[in-house]
Amino acid sequence: MTAQLDKIQKLIDNGNSVLKTHKPNAPNVIGFATCNLELFTTWKIQALSFLKNNCGLSSPYYTEFFSKVSTPHMSQINIGLGILKAVLEDFNETLDYSASNQSTNSNIKELKKIFISHATKDKVIIEEIIELLESIGVESEQIFCSSFEGYGIPLGENFLEKIRKELSSDVLVLFVLTENFYESKVCLCEMGAAWALSKQHIPIVVPPLSYSDIQGVIPLTQGLIINDITKLNSFKERIEELFKFKNKLSFSTWERKRERFIRDVETHFSVS
Repeated sequence: MTAQLDKIQKLIDNGNSVLKTHKPNAPNVIGFATCNLELFTTWKIQALSFLKNNCGLSSPYYTEFFSKVSTPHMSQINIGLGILKAVLEDFNETLDYSASNQSTNSNIKELKKIFISHATKDKVIIEEIIELLESIGVESEQIFCSSFEGYGIPLGENFLEKIRKELSSDVLVLFVLTENFYESKVCLCEMGAAWALSKQHIPIVVPPLSYSDIQGVIPLTQGLIINDITKLNSFKERIEELFKFKNKLSFSTWERKRERFIRDVETHFSVS
């Protein structure tokens, strides 16, 4: 994240340098003051590349920059700088939150398991989440998910008792919040029990639901939209901190796995 902050600050500095190349209009000439076209074009390409890789093509940051910053006019460059500064602020907030979590986590016992609270109808999305967790470094036996063989309840065991035991241990609960989840009475009961019994929880919101749809139902300051690039980066760091992983994925490897996850999970929104 620190490297990303450095890159975006450099983009802001470069944008300000482009602004300094503007040439005032000649007397009696009506129009916008323009800046050096070559420098502007280079800056624009670099900014769009950064926003695409770190925020996503569908993010408002990328789409607004793409649509509103098209010519080397000072007014448009200033719009672009405003967007980059907003991204910088967002990244700083994420970094502050991660630092706060890291400080808190130093006093937290290492977690042993992840409990995925979900609707059975969302199996395709849950499978993507399991694969993402395993790619981060979570072992399959550390994941409890009742919908999948090998991750849930062994034959012959009491369903409710097994869930109660899992929630009473040192476990991180992931609430995968979908339309199917909120239509299930079992899921809502499970959510209440999990929230009361577990020490750590992360809500994961799946479109078309948004934060506003579930506001007031569950605290979301620590949650994420499932295809939000920045929040997924924080999610990875959170998992690594809570499970105290020593061997962590390189950022380049994580980027590749994260992009595949987003691409695959977005294909399931309409069928979840």
